[in-house]
Amino acid sequence: MNIKNFFKSTKKNLGIKVSKDEEISKKKRLIELIEKLKVNKITIKDELKNEEVTPERKEELEEELHVYNLQIKKGEEILEKKREK
Repeated sequence: MNIKNFFKSTKKNLGIKVSKDEEISKKKRLIELIEKLKVNKITIKDELKNEEVTPERKEELEEELHVYNLQIKKGEEILEKKREK
């Protein structure tokens, strides 16, 4: 168990409430992170359109794109859960 999860579960177990400001800050950071991932995704797509890209580089970019898609999806799921609370 990493430290972040330890403290998170400890707060939950002890019944310590997270302040509204802290929760809003987390949501804001998550939204900013998702936006940065989307911008990087667009940049990668543009680079993939370049015909001068080597096959090796193209494969690397496609892998990065896949990872970004997964991160964006997971981030949006977390954000949706936070909004439901």
